[in-house]
Amino acid sequence: MPAIGLAVGLVAAVLTGCGTAGTGQGVAGITPRNGRSGLSLSGTVDGRQIAVNDGAPRMRVGDCDPNQGPDTDLCFFSRAIDGNFFALIVENPDALAADQALPVAAEQCAPQACDEISDVAVVDVQLGVGTQRVRAEGGQLRTTTVQPLRRYAGSLTLELPNGRLSGTFEVVPRPRE
Repeated sequence: MPAIGLAVGLVAAVLTGCGTAGTGQGVAGITPRNGRSGLSLSGTVDGRQIAVNDGAPRMRVGDCDPNQGPDTDLCFFSRAIDGNFFALIVENPDALAADQALPVAAEQCAPQACDEISDVAVVDVQLGVGTQRVRAEGGQLRTTTVQPLRRYAGSLTLELPNGRLSGTFEVVPRPRE
């Protein structure tokens, strides 16, 4: 039993100590201002445990999957703590509004048709470059702030075909580098 307690303590120490340097923000308190932002998620994707704690994720509003036809997506690009590429894609960002909670559903829609859905959030997750995206089958996407093209904040819980992911986001465009 002591080995389990030690393992749990080690995981907690790693997850709290692996934040983005210089943000001054912990997992619970992401407060972007003046071009700073944050994405903090944990859970499992395809049976693999992952954690994302990024104070400067990339945000894109536009066509994040150009090989599937033109559409509008809201995409957050980051890296998991283990260094793997991570993407969170909302296929129907026009459905998002401030102070709103939308159920997440596994709508089977072509990218252009997903844009028209307004009663649920259609969310994909990608872990690793060149890997297939996984569509969330359930959960909730709660937005506290929606300023199209400028700022998105809230929390989410995603039920994936082989996993679960939850966390918070407050994302603004990064300054051009």
